[in-house]
Amino acid sequence: MKKQLVALIALAAFGLSPVAMADIVYVTARPSPCTVTTNCPGPNMDGTYHENFVGFTLGDYGAAGTALGHPPTTVSRCYVGGTPITDPDFGVDLTPTLGVPGGIYQIDYNFNSLAGNTSVDVVFNVTCTEGGTLSFTETDVFQRSFGSPATRWNTMGFLTNNPGSATPTIQFRYKSGQINAGTGNRILFDCWRFTLVEPCLAVPVVEVTGPLGADSDQVVVTKVSADATALTVYQDTGAGMTMIGTKTEGVTEGVNSVTVTGLVKGAKVAATQTIDGQEGCTPPDGIGVIVGGGANPRIRIAFSLQENPTATGPVGANGTNGRTSMIHFAPATSLYGGAPGDGALIIYPSNDWQTVTIDLGRQGIGEAANVAGEPGPAPDYSGYSPGNTVAVQVYAYKEFGGNRVYSPVGAASPVVTSNEMFTVTWTWDAVEGADGYRLLRNWNDSGFTGSVDVTGATTLLDTAYYPTDWQEGEITVTPTTMQTTPTMAWNPSVSNSVVAGEWAIWESIALANDDPTDCGPYDIYIDDLANGANGIFEDFESLEVGTPAGAVFNQPSFSGQSTVLPAPNSATITDVAAATGSKSIRVRWQYPGNGTNLWVRLNMYNTSARPNPLVNLNEPLSFRLLLLPVGVKPVPPLGPVTISGLDGTSLNYTGGGGEEFILVKSADINAAMDTWTPVATNNATPGSFTIPLGSETRAFYRVQSR
Repeated sequence: MKKQLVALIALAAFGLSPVAMADIVYVTARPSPCTVTTNCPGPNMDGTYHENFVGFTLGDYGAAGTALGHPPTTVSRCYVGGTPITDPDFGVDLTPTLGVPGGIYQIDYNFNSLAGNTSVDVVFNVTCTEGGTLSFTETDVFQRSFGSPATRWNTMGFLTNNPGSATPTIQFRYKSGQINAGTGNRILFDCWRFTLVEPCLAVPVVEVTGPLGADSDQVVVTKVSADATALTVYQDTGAGMTMIGTKTEGVTEGVNSVTVTGLVKGAKVAATQTIDGQEGCTPPDGIGVIVGGGANPRIRIAFSLQENPTATGPVGANGTNGRTSMIHFAPATSLYGGAPGDGALIIYPSNDWQTVTIDLGRQGIGEAANVAGEPGPAPDYSGYSPGNTVAVQVYAYKEFGGNRVYSPVGAASPVVTSNEMFTVTWTWDAVEGADGYRLLRNWNDSGFTGSVDVTGATTLLDTAYYPTDWQEGEITVTPTTMQTTPTMAWNPSVSNSVVAGEWAIWESIALANDDPTDCGPYDIYIDDLANGANGIFEDFESLEVGTPAGAVFNQPSFSGQSTVLPAPNSATITDVAAATGSKSIRVRWQYPGNGTNLWVRLNMYNTSARPNPLVNLNEPLSFRLLLLPVGVKPVPPLGPVTISGLDGTSLNYTGGGGEEFILVKSADINAAMDTWTPVATNNATPGSFTIPLGSETRAFYRVQSR
């Protein structure tokens, strides 16, 4: 006989909802451990198994059951005589030592009948003579059909221990059927299993999900049964599970909120439901959903860019065609697990909207163009000989940080053919910002194997050897764009720290946990996706309030890389807050634990309104972010201010809202609003400003409310 405790824990998604611990006791007819080759003949003599075979002979049989949990015995006990057994006193007694006095145990049996020589119809009477009661009075599980396959546990029924008793005695006695080894109808006694039946195990498990923060008095419980009458929430702060809240009225099927007290950051929370007066099993200590500090901890942000070398724009267009599998975190120099690590932008909570910007620092030069060659008369030195052919390619270049950046495309000239000794005057269009030009020469169709650099000029008087010897084999033009801001390929095994090409897909915003002690929840607002001089390409104003995830951004859990709780999990258009205009997108999630390797891939993959948007990498990328501190509510966007008229130097306005109205000016009407200069302030609407007369040739004015 062996006794063991088996922990049965159901880890439901991230809910980590517990079940219970079960007491399992095995009784074997042979000693355990024991095999046919070991020196352990005869029956089990530990007091749990007794044979009652007066006048009959039982021996060891070289086969045993193989069900999961079966103790290590490879032999069983068997009637090997040739005389039929019909004696009602023939049988065995079991006296297990169980773990729970008064407990209810399920009795199962396992043996091996694969040899096909055991009884096909035997039935035994079963009686608990001491210490408990049985739910059954007879059993047929010794029959051949129950031992094939040998991996199966067969349920006999249930034992209920008497109060205070945990060592019952159970008798098995012959009732009917054939037991005769001579006709291939043996009886085998092998292994019984006693499993504690806890009533709580029959109650379906519920789950806890987010938002779950120390600043909240609510815990969301999911998977509640329709017939549940109560919900109980427990918390473990390190000293074991303690009840912190119950709900006994208004319990509904599915999702319920339970009012609690004393949620502690870093604690683990789980819940139970009660059905027909029976509560589910009390959660084990240390199992549950981690409580965060509340919205919003500091966050680590990177832009996720997918290469598309064939794209030509425009900004915001669907870049699916031509996309590659190469994806970069920008900025980043390392990964924490799968999340962007060092180099990523660290954003702290603020009451105000923040602009999150990444500029790859791309240094490039425009394309050279319109190369032409004109033969000229031979000077006093040797030039190209009769029959020579010559052509050139011109690349503009720019010196930056000790490196040379070449134009992405070189201009090619037509072939010039000599009918006499001649020189060639090469000309090409100037490239704005160029520090010089590299010319590559193809002489007599030998390939562009010669080079010469010309600084600050757009012409070259060329002979075979003048103005300087063409450098043969010195071709070092690699058209590229220099990128100064570090990026990190998703696949760390790929050595690629530069995002290739002028265009890429802004495929997602990577939102990584930067506080290893706080898992959230997060409740943020995003507005005004912009691409430098190209301006804002998504401000959410065209979308209806309440539009769910899938329009511009997918929900946080959409990507398999995201590590979030089942709830909250949303990306919804809202008018609760806006950086400009009246709308933004509200994104909500919570990490399932603590650590800096947890992140959300908030992507725009195949969304309906803004799928896979192209961006020009030579311009900065930015968006506006509202990451409010714990307990701070967003301020609704203010209505627009309308300029109602201009009377001389008096500018009249109406509308708007808030506490201040500010007159701002700029020399450039298209300049970003945060660059306009404040001129005067009022505190009421409608109102008026006096426009100051200054020395500017011209100025543009606007009125802002805040």
